[in-house]
Amino acid sequence: MDSTMIHVCLQTEGAPTGEHHEVGERWVCSCGDNFVYREGFNRAGYPSLGWWPAPAIPQPRRTARGLLFGPRKG
Repeated sequence: MDSTMIHVCLQTEGAPTGEHHEVGERWVCSCGDNFVYREGFNRAGYPSLGWWPAPAIPQPRRTARGLLFGPRKG
């Protein structure tokens, strides 16, 4: 997603509002896009705090061995 576009989910009910967020706070919208509240540069070139698109945080997967055999006994 282009950073100059306004994401529709940021204007819907349940989206974070106001300026009382910690830098680094993350939010995942209902469509699955990830955002992080951080400092960036707006269209005029000035630094500003806001919700910016971010990649998802990778989650560790369980191994297939753990799913097939369970914990060791003995």
